[in-house]
Amino acid sequence: MSRVSPPSTPPLATGTKLGDVYEIHGTLGEGGAGVVYDAVRIVTGERVALKVLHGHLLGDRQIRGRFEREAKILKRLTGPHVCAVLDSGELTDPRDGDGGRTLLYMELPKIDGPSLHEVIAKGPLPMPRVLDVMGQICDALRAAHGQGIVHRDLKPANVLLRGGTHVVVVDFGLAKIIAGDVAATVLTAHNMVCGTPEYMAPEQARGEEIDARCDVYAAGVMLYELLTGAQPFTAPTPLAVLTAHLTTDAVRPRDRAPARDISPALDAVAMHALAKDPKARYATAQALAAAILRARAEPTDVEAVRPETPHAATIPSFPSSPTQLSPSRPPPAEKRPAPARSFALSDRGWRWIWVAVIVASLSLGVWLSFRSP
Repeated sequence: MSRVSPPSTPPLATGTKLGDVYEIHGTLGEGGAGVVYDAVRIVTGERVALKVLHGHLLGDRQIRGRFEREAKILKRLTGPHVCAVLDSGELTDPRDGDGGRTLLYMELPKIDGPSLHEVIAKGPLPMPRVLDVMGQICDALRAAHGQGIVHRDLKPANVLLRGGTHVVVVDFGLAKIIAGDVAATVLTAHNMVCGTPEYMAPEQARGEEIDARCDVYAAGVMLYELLTGAQPFTAPTPLAVLTAHLTTDAVRPRDRAPARDISPALDAVAMHALAKDPKARYATAQALAAAILRARAEPTDVEAVRPETPHAATIPSFPSSPTQLSPSRPPPAEKRPAPARSFALSDRGWRWIWVAVIVASLSLGVWLSFRSP
């Protein structure tokens, strides 16, 4: 007999009190695994974001475990540009009365401000602001990597702008722990590929061992997008996007957006960050930030922003064993382009990419042979 999933739990109503700890003031967003509420901590009156797992998913060991794992990851983060969990645990669902089922929750600081995706959708940013935003993103990555955490799903939708200027990187649901007991998890699937295709490093797409340089690549994609107003690779399907990241060289930003007057040094920074080979990229987010600063100071000095060859011991690596997809973020406002979606691809699905590439190559060869005189 097939198993039928229960319907999604209705959101908590405004005014609902959870264990005399929180009062719900509204809904900020809803995904496949949970709801994020605008809430108030009753004792202090502080406004917070309350991320609550759907009640009907509490029995799903994988989803529940992944939710708890995300809370552990976020509690390790510190810094002005990362969103850390303030508290987490279980509360009784008031809709079930006394002794009812529990709600699994995470309390996070409430961030008032648009996502970088929403900001980009309104038009290109002035160049000084592009560099300022990228510097703050690199600082967030430096803080995460310093705790042994690689984000793996960095993209504009996961970058919020508090007050319109202060960057906060959120949604570490697909993060990978380099070291520590949090890495000991059974939530992983062998040879699964997770992330967002438009921002995914080639080695991440192949399911190979990854390190902080996959976040550097994603930051490079974001830098390219901020500079040119377009992603380096787009295609009708996720698999086609992944194939482009693996096999196609990006058009240089200066050629993609000549009207933006992108400096030669900044153009070189973006291309180094987007190198297919991780060894040819900047080894750390701090190195990427330093290159951006050098490009700002010496806009024509291309050699000054070339990545240094790092010592192998300075780059931690680990087997890639990602978890399943993170809950989707709420859709953006109407008439704005939809943000890039996270994606999971099994080893079998990956083989189809190479089949498609081989078939396309053979077809091109046959076509050329018929055109020969």
